[in-house]
Amino acid sequence: MEANTVKQVRIESIAELLSAFRPAALAEDVDRLVAALASKSDSVVEVTFPSAKDVLDIYRHRYDSLDEVRELRVGWEIFFPALEDSDGRVGLLSVRAGELGAIVLVNESVDLVLAALIRRPV
Repeated sequence: MEANTVKQVRIESIAELLSAFRPAALAEDVDRLVAALASKSDSVVEVTFPSAKDVLDIYRHRYDSLDEVRELRVGWEIFFPALEDSDGRVGLLSVRAGELGAIVLVNESVDLVLAALIRRPV
């Protein structure tokens, strides 16, 4: 898949993928996010496909230099290894429902969540 490729995916599909992705450290946060996304099930989200290396560089810099980014999001312990283990491109999308939001990494087929950074309400 090319870097400038954008794929439209229904929020309902992303919620289903997130439901299947429930690492113990994020289970409650994922459950809250999936429940919040239910009200937006007819909406669509754009998935872009940057290189995993580029995403890793950008988010490592944000993590290292911005306390707010590091402290308000959970899932870093899964996010970085997922990018480090990925060759080529990953799907990247952002979802928001109410006070909850997430940056989600998916595979190129958009049928598997690799990691998620979930922003908790403040």
